[in-house]
Amino acid sequence: MPHHSLLVTPSAAHAHSYAIAIREGYEPDPIAPAVAAGMDAHIAWLNTQGDQIRLPDGRTITRLPHAQFWLVHAHTFIGRVNIRFQLTEDLERWGGHIGYAISPSFQRRGFGTHILGLGIKAARAGGLDRLLLTCLDTNFGSMRVIEANGGRLLNKVAHPWQPHLTALRYAIDP
Repeated sequence: MPHHSLLVTPSAAHAHSYAIAIREGYEPDPIAPAVAAGMDAHIAWLNTQGDQIRLPDGRTITRLPHAQFWLVHAHTFIGRVNIRFQLTEDLERWGGHIGYAISPSFQRRGFGTHILGLGIKAARAGGLDRLLLTCLDTNFGSMRVIEANGGRLLNKVAHPWQPHLTALRYAIDP
């Protein structure tokens, strides 16, 4: 089914299946307004540029240029991919240019590899060449997905706000 899915801008058209995915254990962007506070506000935030955001360590910064897409099949939400067109020092260590997540009911079915491949194409179309991606050293599924999309391990670093965790940094070259 991955080849029958496509990337779309987050919208109310897929909000129902997005809410179902959250109930099943999918974790939305951790700095986004809670879905419980209102789906319309949550979706609007996903598509907003340049506002202020609060980081997990409590700092407030201006949101960097980005794009978020949902992977859908018909009206079913499968996962998301975030593309960051600029990186901060923290994002150089953790986060990178592309982040992605797949709803639990669609995991281990090829969608992670598929969504990252589509995210790479979108990042390239947005002007990025060499891409940086990160994952925890305990996330073997993400390691396989990144490597399947041409990721080359650069190094291991301490997570910027959870120093007891180790982040793997990967490059995907043009």
